[in-house]
Amino acid sequence: MLGTEPQIIETYVEPGQARLVYWPMLDHGSASRNAHAAADCIGRQDVDAFWLAHDQFYADQSQLWSADLDYFRQAAASVGVDADIFAACYESGDAHARVEALDQQRRDAGIFVRPSFVINGQSLFGAQPFDVFSDYIEAGLDAQSGS
Repeated sequence: MLGTEPQIIETYVEPGQARLVYWPMLDHGSASRNAHAAADCIGRQDVDAFWLAHDQFYADQSQLWSADLDYFRQAAASVGVDADIFAACYESGDAHARVEALDQQRRDAGIFVRPSFVINGQSLFGAQPFDVFSDYIEAGLDAQSGS
């Protein structure tokens, strides 16, 4: 997805025809739970910073296995959010509970594959080229406009 994401954003998200909604997948134990909670806390301060942290965490996955509060505080500061507000959110446990609930909703919906996407109510599994995403999005746009 990271390879096609910039093109999807430029073609559909920036013009307001589509939006990206991120759902956590907690399939790597506490490391993924903590990273998703950190991203959630960052996103509560600034949605754009969430996506910067998202990209940073994916690029630096090997660090997430041993990441602690200091690592995540530094990551929060590096994407421009207040590290103290971030730490209060992260330590409260609310973000951890939120990502666990979202992960359970995903599992309850029968989604267990990474990456997975729901586009206009249709599920799409696995890494796909931009053209496949475009076909799904365009079909939804056509249906909305009545074409």
